[in-house]
Amino acid sequence: MNDFLIFFDDLRRRFPLHLEISYNKTLDWTIIIYKKGMAHEYPNAVNKRGDVIIFHDSDIDMQLCFAKAHVALKEWLNEFNDGY
Repeated sequence: MNDFLIFFDDLRRRFPLHLEISYNKTLDWTIIIYKKGMAHEYPNAVNKRGDVIIFHDSDIDMQLCFAKAHVALKEWLNEFNDGY
């Protein structure tokens, strides 16, 4: 989790993103990473209501959920932003 948050904190300073982290006993850990209102700039990316959805998943295992988010964010940046 720490590695992901450090990476995200550094990235957000030069590449604006939104991050939502939540937990509840029904959905477990949920992480959403998105770019608000940027779907027009990334037409081949997954989008919802004009926002680019970079990662949206949940898992009972907190560490696994953060690891998946970390990998997905880096893969998305490699595909759509020429790296990170």
